[in-house]
Amino acid sequence: MATESEVSIGGTYLGGTAKRVGDHQAMLFNTSDLVAVGDITDDSFFRAYQITVRELRRRLEALGYSLTHVREHIVSTLQKGYGELSDDDIPQCKSFLDYGCKITVEQLIELARQWRSKGKKNYNHMVQFDLNNYSDTMLDFIQGCSSEFLLPSQNIWIHGYHFERLLCEIYLDEEMFQIDFTRLISAGYYKPDDQPITNEFDRLLSQFSPFSFRFMEKLKEEESETLEFKTVVSGNPTKSIAQQLPKYLIGFLNGKGGRIFFGVTDAGIVEGVTLNREERDQLQRNIGAAVSSITPNFPQAAVEINLRPLISVGTEMEDKFVIDISVPSGKPNEMYFTHGGDTWVRHGTSTFALKGHQLFVHICTRYSSADDLLRVVGQRAHAAMEEIRRLEKDGERSEAELAKKQGELLALRESVSSTWQLLKETDLICPICESPLAIRHSFTDSISIGGKDIDADLEYIQY
Repeated sequence: MATESEVSIGGTYLGGTAKRVGDHQAMLFNTSDLVAVGDITDDSFFRAYQITVRELRRRLEALGYSLTHVREHIVSTLQKGYGELSDDDIPQCKSFLDYGCKITVEQLIELARQWRSKGKKNYNHMVQFDLNNYSDTMLDFIQGCSSEFLLPSQNIWIHGYHFERLLCEIYLDEEMFQIDFTRLISAGYYKPDDQPITNEFDRLLSQFSPFSFRFMEKLKEEESETLEFKTVVSGNPTKSIAQQLPKYLIGFLNGKGGRIFFGVTDAGIVEGVTLNREERDQLQRNIGAAVSSITPNFPQAAVEINLRPLISVGTEMEDKFVIDISVPSGKPNEMYFTHGGDTWVRHGTSTFALKGHQLFVHICTRYSSADDLLRVVGQRAHAAMEEIRRLEKDGERSEAELAKKQGELLALRESVSSTWQLLKETDLICPICESPLAIRHSFTDSISIGGKDIDADLEYIQY
């Protein structure tokens, strides 16, 4: 009994692999293409992966195998042979290259039709010795072989699904393309419930479209200080994302920058977010509004938004995406807040809100001295005043925005006053002249007290 898989199209044998399903065509199938009939003890027992010729054509087109591409790739590969021709090559080598480089799509389809009419049993293995039989040599070449006699080098060959794409033009749409591994199960190489092919086509398609994600795949990347995963289970995904965005935008701005993947679980499983065209437009507006709500202002274009499609069952899922938002790091010695005064920082894989004393401690740690802090606060106040002056010149057209900016400046002044009182309670400010700390140096010195030498920890402070 033969123990090999059998690849066929429209009932015509196309190839096979002994003992294990390692067929070149296995990459064109997914788990869902498995057809399982009966139990192994039944006469009807059957196991195969199969799709229609119509679906095969669609999948190959998705991988870029249009008829034009097939012809162009064959010709461009053969053209390399001209550079390797030498005086030692027989005359037919150049003639074969000339023949191949002028071939048309229609002629290629006709070669596939001739292959079908010959069938498996009629294949003549002696044809390779007929140096004038260009058509059969071309057929071998299209199927991935390199002619030992009509090509100047064994390095001139193609790899891919060019032949399968041509066969789609000579078989009916409803005929089947399949890998039958029934005999391998009967021979004991697989168990009846084994699935030797998983979502191979989805993986292959994602390689051709690296911008895409595969539905329910587990990402190799893990959450980190610069990468956040967020699931979206709300019935109103654009609203849910808009509510969460400021926290992560500000957290990344206050740190090293980073990316947010909406539609990925904490475990890195891609679930995606369903968004129709109207919701996608609304999402862009919501993200723009979230960026505008952050102070100090930064360019909205600095936040990059990508809707990355999901691949499942051999195609891109309709209206389902992972929302990939890239956020830059903020300016050095700057803190970012919402207009309401909320702020967050990123530590490890978590984003924490800072308020009150925690915020004060963080600011003191972030800035090298009180002088840095006061300088930056002064710059923010100056920028706010300049904006207010500009709005006052615009008159009534900017009344609402003017009132908003005046409120921000008032809040900033109150914040500065509160922060100044906290600073005066520390040694960051001179208790006499209120000058900011300039130098702090700690050291140990030996001093004599009552005739005894004592090591004392001393600190030198200069304002």
